[in-house]
Amino acid sequence: MILSFIFLRKPHFLHKRRRPAFIARNIAHRGGAAESIENTVLAFDKGLTNGVEMLELDCHLTKDNQVVVHHDFSVDRTTGEDVFIRDINYDSLPKINTHVQLYYDSSKETRYIFLKRVMILLIGTVISCDNNPTNEELLRIPLLKDVFERYPKIPINIDVKENNDELIRQISKLIQEYQREDVTYWGSFNHVVCQKLTVENTSIVRFCSLKEAAGIVIAYWLGLLPFIPLTPGAFEVPIPGEVFQYDPTLTQEQMAGNKIDALVASWNTAAKKFFYISSKALFNDAAEKVRARREAGKQLVEELNKAVEANDNATTEQLLGK
Repeated sequence: MILSFIFLRKPHFLHKRRRPAFIARNIAHRGGAAESIENTVLAFDKGLTNGVEMLELDCHLTKDNQVVVHHDFSVDRTTGEDVFIRDINYDSLPKINTHVQLYYDSSKETRYIFLKRVMILLIGTVISCDNNPTNEELLRIPLLKDVFERYPKIPINIDVKENNDELIRQISKLIQEYQREDVTYWGSFNHVVCQKLTVENTSIVRFCSLKEAAGIVIAYWLGLLPFIPLTPGAFEVPIPGEVFQYDPTLTQEQMAGNKIDALVASWNTAAKKFFYISSKALFNDAAEKVRARREAGKQLVEELNKAVEANDNATTEQLLGK
């Protein structure tokens, strides 16, 4: 128990300290899915303008083996056309709509169809393209290689969305081709996919699967974490509480309004709760908050980089504690 207490606080006594190639305090999920049309160059540009330091995106493989940036297996939510990405060539992919339904849908397999329809009905969150870009290519489903070319030095987190050996091989090949192994993370919530990523390329930092995340949390509470070697280089899990925020003071009239900061309602049943969120206002003033947070931590990040470069372990540990 004493050893566990010590090693939990001083893990480098047992394990080699991992030096991060970069530090990112603000990460844009799907490029900033609540600020712009997700997983598009338009969203990536806007996110970087607003001060994010890392882009998170999702990848699939087209029929002609092109790695594209898109969240769902199908393009019906983003384009209105009911077709799977794996069943269509890249040049035939439709353009993304200027109004996109925002909800989380991991698949379009039969067992998810009912849940998908319920989510659309209840959530009702629509992200609009406010400035209607004159360049339509900004709203095209992008190729991963085009994203790499446009942002050569920007850290990128890749979520591999399906268990596809060719997709994994192609992503790894692109990362190596564009010399991005030091500024790219990849992974999947699917543990089998994560195992394949590790086998494919050990030089790319991988984030943990949900199974690994659960194991890490359990090991921590049991005091066993310091004695367990970890393959993932990043701990990444969704935090629903940061998205679904309940305000009991909201009236029915306020819930129906358009200027709510966040709207969440629940059914009083012991079996399940369904949440829905008001449109664009969920992340109201998100850009301003990102800028403020970035400025507040700018000095800390500079000091941390200097300490890492100077190999000053004591100062590094102290700054990471902040």
